[in-house]
Amino acid sequence: MPIPILHALISRDGQVLWLSTESTARYAYLRSLAKRHVDVLIRPHREQRTSPQNRYLWGVCYALIAEHCGYEVDELHEALAMKFLRIEDDPLTGSPRRRRTPKTDTAEFAAYVEACRRFAAVELGVVIPDPEQVVVP
Repeated sequence: MPIPILHALISRDGQVLWLSTESTARYAYLRSLAKRHVDVLIRPHREQRTSPQNRYLWGVCYALIAEHCGYEVDELHEALAMKFLRIEDDPLTGSPRRRRTPKTDTAEFAAYVEACRRFAAVELGVVIPDPEQVVVP
C-alpha cells in the first residue's frame, strides 16, 4: 500500500485537525498500522510548483530558447537547471548536482523561471512573454 500524505492543520492548542476529505482511506491506512511503532513527521506545508507554471516553462520559455539555440528542450532543461539550480557537488564522487524542478515550491520555481527568462533576454536576445500574455495548452 502506498504511504499517503495526510494534510492537517495544527490548532492554537496543538491539536491536529485533519484536512483530508478521504477520512475513510486515512483511517483504513492508520488501522493497517495497528500495534506497530511508527515515525511521524510533521513539517510546514509547501505548495509545489503548479501545472500551469510547468507548462509555461516547457511550452514557452524552453521552447523559445531551444528554437533560438537549436537545442532540444530536454538538453536545454538540463543545462539551465544545472546553471540556476546547482547545489554542492556530490561529496563522494565530486559529480555536479542540481535541485530537481519537481522538488521546488511555487516561489522557488517562479524564481527559476525568471532566471531563465532573464538569461534568455540578456545573453541571447530572446524576449519571452510574461505568463499572462500567452495561453499554454
